Amino acid sequence: MRDTSPADVAYTYIKNQIVTRAMYPGTKLVEEDIVRETGVSRTPVRSALMRLAYEGLVVQEPNRGAYVAKPTATDLRQVYETRAILEAGAFRLAVRRRSEESVRRMEENLRQQEQLEKLFNMSEYATLNREFHWLIAMEAQNAYLEKYLNELYNKVSTYLLFWDDSTTNDASLDIHRRIYEAFRDRDEEKGLAALMEDIQLAEDSLRQAQQL
Repeated sequence: MRDTSPADVAYTYIKNQIVTRAMYPGTKLVEEDIVRETGVSRTPVRSALMRLAYEGLVVQEPNRGAYVAKPTATDLRQVYETRAILEAGAFRLAVRRRSEESVRRMEENLRQQEQLEKLFNMSEYATLNREFHWLIAMEAQNAYLEKYLNELYNKVSTYLLFWDDSTTNDASLDIHRRIYEAFRDRDEEKGLAALMEDIQLAEDSLRQAQQL
């Protein structure tokens, strides 16, 4: 821990409080409390909050402070609309530019997703789901798509951890297999159809869970 910066200490503490649901959506993050719990000063705490805001876990409001993020129906619509547009573009590029190594990594990711059928864990699923889609973004080899999809994937992972009450990944696993096959075979049409189905499934699950 000697090589860990004060900002990293604060970041890890706050993020753990959020992802373990010790802090619920809408909870105000009081800097003094975080300083007391972590032993770091206010400056690194503020740096950590800015980093968490970028990742979508925290919302910072002028003159009001920082809060644990809580998406609205409009937030969900805008995030998934934008994701569908950007990820479709990324997939078109990725199927032309992808490497055999990325195919192997996606196949390995699927194997790990299959293990979740036996004992589902949303935290593990959120991580694997992000890694799966990030492979597409990376293989598009476009820095701007990477930048904006990274921000969207951070938000999506947060939504899954907080608000998706799914107890199985059966439906998404079937779609992910089809995306993988299209990625492997460079089948743009098949991949785009499966990708749009996957994004719609994710949005519908969240809306149902939140009754939005």
